[in-house]
Amino acid sequence: MRIGFVYDAAFPYVRGGAERRYYEIGRRLARRHEVHHITWQHWVGPADIVEEGVHLHGLGRAPAFYGDDGKRTVAEAVRFTARLIPYLLRHRFDIIDCSATPYVPLYGAWLATRSTRTPLVATWHEYWGERWSDYLPERPAVAFSASRIESTARLLGDALVAVSPFTARHLATSARSRPLEVIPNGVSAQEIDDTADQARDVDVAYLGRLIDEKRVDSLIDAIGMLRTAIAEPRCVIAGDGPELDQLRRRVVEQGLSAHVEFRSQLTNAEAVSLLKRSRVLVQPSIREGFGMTVLEAQACGAVPVVVRSEWSGASDLVTHGSTGVVCEPSATSIATALEALLKDPARLSSMSADARRTAAAYDWEPITARMEIVYADCIRAEPATAAEERMQCS
Repeated sequence: MRIGFVYDAAFPYVRGGAERRYYEIGRRLARRHEVHHITWQHWVGPADIVEEGVHLHGLGRAPAFYGDDGKRTVAEAVRFTARLIPYLLRHRFDIIDCSATPYVPLYGAWLATRSTRTPLVATWHEYWGERWSDYLPERPAVAFSASRIESTARLLGDALVAVSPFTARHLATSARSRPLEVIPNGVSAQEIDDTADQARDVDVAYLGRLIDEKRVDSLIDAIGMLRTAIAEPRCVIAGDGPELDQLRRRVVEQGLSAHVEFRSQLTNAEAVSLLKRSRVLVQPSIREGFGMTVLEAQACGAVPVVVRSEWSGASDLVTHGSTGVVCEPSATSIATALEALLKDPARLSSMSADARRTAAAYDWEPITARMEIVYADCIRAEPATAAEERMQCS
């Protein structure tokens, strides 16, 4: 198959759940198929390169994704879509897999693939629905428009894939939404096994984007509270984003510089190493379509603490008290959970072992095989005349 991924960000240049999914699935599919990723050019050099068997196509230098308010800009998505449509009209693929968020490129991919009669898979990493009004409370008209665009986007795609049961549940809130399959994100078991176990010298870790809805400020506040109960707690916050400077100031203001370390631009191996050094991972985000770092932490034996939220699927990955802890979305609740875990090494060790066993079921290899079946089924369902036309064009 000639497979095209469409997403405006690419791993490892940009780090997030969707980027990691396309990277992990793509390099595995490239052993048997021709895989392309159409994205912005996040790298230095020619626009078209090959990495780990995957052809990366940059549609121009990557612009800033976030505005001054720390939120993703519509202008970036529109610019990407304007370059995406002519690219897909000029090049032929057997199947296109487009990230459903941001939504504008999905509309562009839908228009282009209807013209070329190419099957389209829409991969949904999250679904906001009514959450838009909370995300943009000062701009209700924009929030309403975004909600309507997102809702209509559920109709786009010959096949729909949700990365978690949580996202699938939200997608299915309307009878107009199409049948979809849940194929989760995963972990690279081989990569984790190849990284040596290390002394757990980090008490608490956070890995992820530094944006407001991740609520990393609540973790910093929790470390401040924990300082009175745990001698010299050590926390590492690994990530980049528009909130970085504000979070650094918060650490200084609370006198936590000796306890909180910021790190950025971690390689895969460095991220795994950090998780293997950490006793606990905290995911304070109230908005997670899946929660990949939670799964990666479990695979590395770091016990996850996640917050309860109707807009987060991270808690679905945790069996409370066994493979992790689910707490309330407040600094006080996070601090209480951390204190209970760090003061009870035996319980922490038992939960670490349970977490490892649970994560073993999420290896990327069988997940890739399931996506391969989705693509093949879509191609087989395509009208024979369209398939023959595309074969003649290629």
